[in-house]
Amino acid sequence: MSQLQKRIQKLQRREGPGIGFGRVSREQPRAMALIATARNAAEIQAALDVGADGVLVDAGGATAAAAAMNGIASEKLAVGCGLASLSEADAEALNAAHCDFVVSPLDTTDSAAVDTEKMGQVVVATLDMDDNTLRALGPLGLDGLFVQRSTGAMTLAQQLGLVRLASFASTGLIVTVDAAAAVGELRVLRDSGALAVVVPAGTSAEALAALGETLRAVPAPKKGKREGGDIAIVPTSTASTHDEEGGEEEDD
Repeated sequence: MSQLQKRIQKLQRREGPGIGFGRVSREQPRAMALIATARNAAEIQAALDVGADGVLVDAGGATAAAAAMNGIASEKLAVGCGLASLSEADAEALNAAHCDFVVSPLDTTDSAAVDTEKMGQVVVATLDMDDNTLRALGPLGLDGLFVQRSTGAMTLAQQLGLVRLASFASTGLIVTVDAAAAVGELRVLRDSGALAVVVPAGTSAEALAALGETLRAVPAPKKGKREGGDIAIVPTSTASTHDEEGGEEEDD
């Protein structure tokens, strides 16, 4: 299982009250994982230094991404990359560089390049994907569906589009947001099936840290509001199985 998936699953398990008589103070967890976008090694390190849960390297290609990760990425960090296409050779080079996950489109990703036992896979999704395609994605054990959404207030129709993606694919969403996103916008994304948010390249360390605090201010989902519980989609059953088997190895 990728470190990205481990971090997402840990955030989904909001801790209950402690056992005993003493007063226990716990830091409020983020409502979703916070992923920074980096273009080089310096930006990767800066994002990790301010507590980003993951980093998405956008360096223009697999070779450049692997070079940017050199000396920073490891089996303990959720450092991945975004590519316009993914070949088997690309996957091998990235895996050797300790790349944790890859974001790439369905049509330009070679099937032989995807091995979720070695490296997490996120597929680029759009609101116009048909239902059958989405249903077929469920058994693949993806880390998520990457959704590039437009800025501005979200309409109810747009929210339902996100819910459809997550529901039919049985896979959580990784959605782009502005670093200045407010609590209300983040709550809607969480309730629509988003498990992580991605900020654009060039976001300052201060803005990234501030968004991390805003994510902590998002209230926990309320149970029992309607039959069937909340809209939010938990990670895939494949990922959950791995977590149960190797839960004791989870890293902070």
